[in-house]
Amino acid sequence: MTGPTSSSTGRTGHRPPGPRVWLLVGLVVVIEIVWAVVVLRPADEARLHDAPVTVVAPAVMSEPLAGRLNQLDGAPLQARGSEQAEGARADLAEGSTSAVLIVDPSGTEDELLLDTRSAPELNDALQAHAERVEASYGRTVAVTRTGPADGAAQLDRVRLATVLASVGGFLLVVVAALRRGPVAPDARSGLRRLGVLLAASAALGLILGGLLVPADAGGRVQAALAVGLVALTAAAITVALDELLGWVGLGVAAALWFATALPLLARTDPHLLDQPWATLAPLTMPVAGLDAVVGAGLRGTLAGDAVLVLGAWLVTALLVPPLARRLRRRAGAPAPGTAEDRADEVAGSTAEDGAARPPAPARTGDAGGHARPWRLGVLALVSPLTLAMLAAILLTPEPAEAAPAEADARVTTTECVSTGPVEGVGDLNRIAELRGGEYFRGGDVGASVALQDGRMLWMFGDTLRDASAGARTARNSMLLVDDGCIRSVLPPDEGAIIPLRPAQQGDDRPVGYWPMSTYAVPREGYDLVYVTAQRVRSTGSEAFDFENLGPSVAVFLVPEGGTPQLIDQQDIGPDQAGREHPMWGAATTYVPGDGGGWVYLYGTANPGTDEAWGYSLRVARVRPDDVLDRSAWRYWDGSSWGSSEDAAQEMIPAQDGVSQTLSVFTRDGRWYAVSKRNDLLGSDVTIWTADAPTGPWSSGEAVAPTDAETGQLRYMPLAHPDVLPVEGTVVVSYSQNTDDLDEVIDDPLLYRPRFLRVDLP
Repeated sequence: MTGPTSSSTGRTGHRPPGPRVWLLVGLVVVIEIVWAVVVLRPADEARLHDAPVTVVAPAVMSEPLAGRLNQLDGAPLQARGSEQAEGARADLAEGSTSAVLIVDPSGTEDELLLDTRSAPELNDALQAHAERVEASYGRTVAVTRTGPADGAAQLDRVRLATVLASVGGFLLVVVAALRRGPVAPDARSGLRRLGVLLAASAALGLILGGLLVPADAGGRVQAALAVGLVALTAAAITVALDELLGWVGLGVAAALWFATALPLLARTDPHLLDQPWATLAPLTMPVAGLDAVVGAGLRGTLAGDAVLVLGAWLVTALLVPPLARRLRRRAGAPAPGTAEDRADEVAGSTAEDGAARPPAPARTGDAGGHARPWRLGVLALVSPLTLAMLAAILLTPEPAEAAPAEADARVTTTECVSTGPVEGVGDLNRIAELRGGEYFRGGDVGASVALQDGRMLWMFGDTLRDASAGARTARNSMLLVDDGCIRSVLPPDEGAIIPLRPAQQGDDRPVGYWPMSTYAVPREGYDLVYVTAQRVRSTGSEAFDFENLGPSVAVFLVPEGGTPQLIDQQDIGPDQAGREHPMWGAATTYVPGDGGGWVYLYGTANPGTDEAWGYSLRVARVRPDDVLDRSAWRYWDGSSWGSSEDAAQEMIPAQDGVSQTLSVFTRDGRWYAVSKRNDLLGSDVTIWTADAPTGPWSSGEAVAPTDAETGQLRYMPLAHPDVLPVEGTVVVSYSQNTDDLDEVIDDPLLYRPRFLRVDLP
């Protein structure tokens, strides 16, 4: 009986790794170096990707602000809004968010919370983005670091424990392979070896976790278990690769670990990697292991996704050995790494003397003397399960092209245009005839609202500008008026303060916004100003070539003494051309009270036929913080408030009805609707009255004529109850225009509002 050769082990029949294995290992090392250069960036070039951030602010502000952060170029942040500062702090401590931005609407400085247990490079990147965004709005940020003072050092110790655990699990399998070969001779031996290796790996992990996890960190037992799970998973994966590839499996295991552990070794947070590595890194065993240990050891929480990722890899690794043995046996193939397997590898190759080697004898079930397809069978069975488990864990954001995040420039105001003293309606008309600034030569609508700091904010529709301002017109504009001063409020692009909606596919016409009404909800230190607008689209080149598509709501944050900032704007409902659809927000009234009070939104509609030239009036109501949530609106059906818009009752009929845009306000328990009867064809300013916002409304009383001069249009009277208030009266403005644009450009005063005071019926 012939004994084993000197190059094989007598007890196992396994051969030590040959030159091909070492050549493969050398090639892998070169590839790994190239891989590291491709994946990792120098710290000063790292770009932030999808870092979770919580914005704490009042409800109406937090979600819009978070939405704007999510629109930054390169998708550096995944922001969400919250009203609860304490809840956001708890999320930061648990690691479910990377930073918390607490907005102070009453001032110009906000607070950024960063956790010391996060990677320093990640914190630096988050701070840089926050400072850049805040500066773009004329604000500053104060950074507060939470967590232990030595949080970074604790993170390094946890990272070391994770590395040693995974390397230790791998080395235990290497030692076993060198002693008894990469694959056990039979199933029972394989099961025994697997059990011993897994137990030893788990014990090693527990010891490392106990020694390296900081003593003052929460959950030492949980941390030790997490480190043990890392070592266990690393050992199981190595055993699985041994069963598939023999000695080569050890090299593949080392290569895979190095490739997937690059962020861990380089101390780089996955959020600083380019895509797709930023998304894929948390699905790897080393990075998931670190997340699990950090969660258990430093934050006292269960990092659920990370533990599930480790579990998915562990389940996969444990399934491979029995499947490999079963399929090998069925194929009649030798175990990888044995002398018989080596003979099978070289069968048919050339000998040293140039003579062809004869093929190895065929084994039962071995077609042609080669049994490699059994490995493909194992992969075919295991891979779908692994991918399914990882896909179930991963909530993948859309990959975004890596690019530096650039924040918008801040909203600004122009220099003061002096108004002189304002003591009566005559002064208002005198101001209306001033030359004005280059960004406001003329405009219509002129809806106004008083701010708590004493200033007035005015919204205008199509606005005429000086040629020096660039574009001669803007779809809308805003003026800010304080004692003796008028300033235009300009967005970053110096266009419309409510920006145009970009043209959509199939229609190259942009959609603009004409303001209709405005109201302010005062908060401590700031106002939230809501502007309802109708979205319009041009259909030709003439003055009346446009179509109304529906309402929209814009929200501005106005700190006391500060500049208005647009924080949100949403279209209400789908685009629907036609006057028969109610234009909600044609007038609005905010009434403070319990629960935040109510906002009443009035809608106007015209049947679109010659039956009526006026507009009918309906009403809906909603809590102030829910204005942008259409599902929260409730409509008056004649007897109660309901959720059906179609059931909204017509309170004033279109026949001899109101204008498309009007004013509704309340004073001393009485409600007033100020408009022009029969819209453009009417001739009088008319006031309808009621004892409640839902009516019943009077038939209307003419309080002032607006007879137009030849060739001049006078339309859209609006009430200004906060302007120069006098008991029993109200200041009313009406818009002026002509049908000749060149004439208006030559004399912008033709396109300015006029003011009068009328008695209240």
